[in-house]
Amino acid sequence: MDAEQLSLTPFVSGLGFGEAPRWHDGALWLSDITERSVLRVGADGDPQTVLRTPGEPSGLGWLPDGSLLVVQMAEHEVWRLVDGKLGRYSGTAPMSHGRLNDMVVDRNGRAWVSNFGFDYETEARRATVLVGIEPGGHAVLAADDLWCPNGMAIDAAGKLLFVGQSASPEVLEYDIDSRGVLRNRRVFGRLPGQAVCDGICVDCAQAVWIASPTTREFLRMERGGTITHRVPTGERHAIACVLGGADRRTLYAITSATLSLRAAHGTREGRIDRVQVPVAGAGVP
Repeated sequence: MDAEQLSLTPFVSGLGFGEAPRWHDGALWLSDITERSVLRVGADGDPQTVLRTPGEPSGLGWLPDGSLLVVQMAEHEVWRLVDGKLGRYSGTAPMSHGRLNDMVVDRNGRAWVSNFGFDYETEARRATVLVGIEPGGHAVLAADDLWCPNGMAIDAAGKLLFVGQSASPEVLEYDIDSRGVLRNRRVFGRLPGQAVCDGICVDCAQAVWIASPTTREFLRMERGGTITHRVPTGERHAIACVLGGADRRTLYAITSATLSLRAAHGTREGRIDRVQVPVAGAGVP
């Protein structure tokens, strides 16, 4: 059966390089990497700057007390916003082998942080690890032998972690045990053709929406690898996505005119589009 094709409509323009969209407390949140800022976007599509960060931000998540965690990419650190003050929460070096990237935080305050493992613009590919951050900020090795782990998502029950890899066609799945340890690594599905995984999110049917920048589309993949829906992005690169809105059936899709963060500096060509989808979002992000 052919995948159903959906069409995007514009929502927000004028970003630097958007990343890590989250639906939180009735609004869309995201990082603007090149502008070193975290944004909150209401229903009117007007982005408001929540905070400026000392380094380039990426993954976002919230602890059980409501405080915001923000990845700082080049610094190999996660910072925490408490009562309007931003301070260092955890460091992942020397475990992380390249710039940090995405992050998910579960209901118990455990976080997992991905890293590139290599400079994808200048270096050869090499394997890296996934870093876990325990409540309180202690960093631990969570999983190894990953090829540019990128987007991650946790199911509604908090028992499954999905991990996309930008240097492998395999989307992985782990069980999360009662202590937060990742177990039983397996392949959720393999991306078709030249598709590559960037940001992801999960729906209530445990299908994963995947941003594929190389094939310029967002894909909905069921367990086993079946692609049920495609959302083309034209000449733009698909970067990340999240399911939000009142019923969590709006796919917010971040796109960019370039895949190079270096090239994106000084430009305002990042964008967010959106489309209604048939299955509601679940879990995080």
